Amino acid sequence: MKVLVIGCGKFGVRVSEYLTRKNHDVTVIDSDPDAFHALSKEFTGRTVCGVGYDREVLERAEIATTDVVISCASSDSLNAVVANIAKNVYHVPTVIARMYDPVRARLFESMGIYTVSITWLGMNNIVEYLEGNKSWRVVRKLGNEDVQIVKARVPAALDGTKLSDLTVTGKMNPIALERHGDSILPEADMCCEYNDVLYLAIRKDYLVQARDLLRL
Repeated sequence: MKVLVIGCGKFGVRVSEYLTRKNHDVTVIDSDPDAFHALSKEFTGRTVCGVGYDREVLERAEIATTDVVISCASSDSLNAVVANIAKNVYHVPTVIARMYDPVRARLFESMGIYTVSITWLGMNNIVEYLEGNKSWRVVRKLGNEDVQIVKARVPAALDGTKLSDLTVTGKMNPIALERHGDSILPEADMCCEYNDVLYLAIRKDYLVQARDLLRL
């Protein structure tokens, strides 16, 4: 995954170094250039000096093509601004914000922004959330759970594949996709593009076969 971390304090350093060890593409933003000295030699990602909510800085850090933004600056207000920009301006698929204020945290959860505490538990929560949110995730179970709505990111191997080829009568149907921040209803002969986000209705007894078909 391509991850952008805002804030190079102790928490940001731990997250950045962990994700680097897991071979993710990590970029860290901080307004203090000396903060980057806290990163160890094992950190192989990029650093960008600047204010985390500045559009020019964010674009220099390639936010438009980022899969995950983790805002963990020391200020709730800054994290709130960054999370809002990432989610609603750049349509980053996964946005995580560290929050001290539980009221604000609940508000952001309702907006689809995952929030964590400031402790090591927060670090564990981020890892757990990302591990379960990579390329395949069940987002809704309907009725008796025989039909489930799955969110899946299109891999390079399926680039150009027709959505009709991902339809298995009575087992799996594409119902929507997200592309460059826009939501689209499937049409006849529409093809997938790499990094599209597909939403599929899948029968519970077909989930394993569906992952194989989607090459995930």
